[in-house]
Amino acid sequence: MLRTIRSSNSQNSTSSAARSGRRRGVVRRLKRNPILYGILVVMVVEFLTGMATGFDLSVRLYYALGLLLLAGWLWAKSSSEQMTATVERPKGPYTVGNTISETVVIRNGGGTPKAWVEVEDRTDLPGVRFKQVASLGLMVAFDRLEMSGVVTRRGEYTVGPLTARTADPFSMFPQEIEFGSQETVLVYPRIVDIPDFASPSIHLLGDNSRRQRARVLSTDVASVREYEAGDALGRIHWLSTARVGELMVKQFDQGSSSDMWVLFDQHVDSMASMGDDSTDEIGATVAASVIDKYNQGFLPVGYAAHGSQSLVAIPERSAHQREKILRHIAASKPIGEVTILEALSEVERELGQNTSLVVITSAGDGEWVDALAGLAKRGVRVSTVLINRASFGGAPNGDSLDHLTATGITAYPISRGDSIANSLHSPLGGDQEGLRQASVRAHSEPSAVEPDPVADVAASSAGHDGSDESQSGGK
Repeated sequence: MLRTIRSSNSQNSTSSAARSGRRRGVVRRLKRNPILYGILVVMVVEFLTGMATGFDLSVRLYYALGLLLLAGWLWAKSSSEQMTATVERPKGPYTVGNTISETVVIRNGGGTPKAWVEVEDRTDLPGVRFKQVASLGLMVAFDRLEMSGVVTRRGEYTVGPLTARTADPFSMFPQEIEFGSQETVLVYPRIVDIPDFASPSIHLLGDNSRRQRARVLSTDVASVREYEAGDALGRIHWLSTARVGELMVKQFDQGSSSDMWVLFDQHVDSMASMGDDSTDEIGATVAASVIDKYNQGFLPVGYAAHGSQSLVAIPERSAHQREKILRHIAASKPIGEVTILEALSEVERELGQNTSLVVITSAGDGEWVDALAGLAKRGVRVSTVLINRASFGGAPNGDSLDHLTATGITAYPISRGDSIANSLHSPLGGDQEGLRQASVRAHSEPSAVEPDPVADVAASSAGHDGSDESQSGGK
């Protein structure tokens, strides 16, 4: 008996849902075509009146309205079939703050005139709407529309298909035609000019600041040595050879002896606010700016982040590395389940002495601060960009700043509305400022070294001075 009751209730609820759906469908159609349904109601009334009274005017009005409906349907059908459109969209990618624009050319291939055609290129770009109205004449004609908008948030979005809406003069039979297909648009985070706050070599003194020698060809010449069997003739430094009276071979520089890592925390519990003004958006701007700054400075930069997408990129100094990281920052959302402590443990084996680590987070206090202190004791130079979560309406995380400064980790606090460049000029805690000043003083002292073959190499290299330690350290 109980099973029968449940079945009856289920059938009743299903039928009521179907009736409710039908009623909503009728309401939507009435709202979309009120003139059409109004004319149909008048036709029914006139038909019944004419049949009941034999009044000729009612019958004639009934036929006139019928002919009007037929003419409107043919007009609308002709308008949709004779219309074509093309759209030109720049491929991108774009950066937050850029203007995204497109050009639409809509043509009337003949037939009926189109007093108005509503053209819309559908998109989910925040704050961007591609929508205009075109007007086409009686004969073959076209209209060119320029539509644009400013992108305000990084991410991966879609644009298209292009939709054109038209109708007969009385809007009884609206028509909607789609052209083209859907395309993906990638919007990179905003990149700002930041100071050199975490360069691996600006904090090194003495022998630690020297650059490593490489057996492979490089754009930088470091020194010369005696010729050995098997050395290529192209490596011979003829000026030094003439001076010392024997063959001397150039040695090349493989660059800075240190790597840089950037860790962007995208754990869901670390974030506050959403949209254009959020901790995740400002963190993405900092991460992209750091990657761009040091990749353009030809430093090997690595990256780790775990949001809606995960990426761990071993340090490289190439345009491909920069593109890969920026694409990840653009597409990844702050819904990750990997904590900052777990992310640190994942890359810990890659962090050696004289490696620089930049951590970008808005997390509260926890064991991750002690983990950073442990890395600092091993010789890893740690810089933490801490976003003030309370300024974005989230839970306060000032305890993290207190813990960082207490353990000697250099912290750069950023609050809502702060200038990122100015904030990265003002560290709290740590000893990086003292090291930076000592490095500047050490490199500014005049050198009294006698001329040697290495100086000849530096003078003959095309704008590259591998022996100038202060210059190589400051890049």
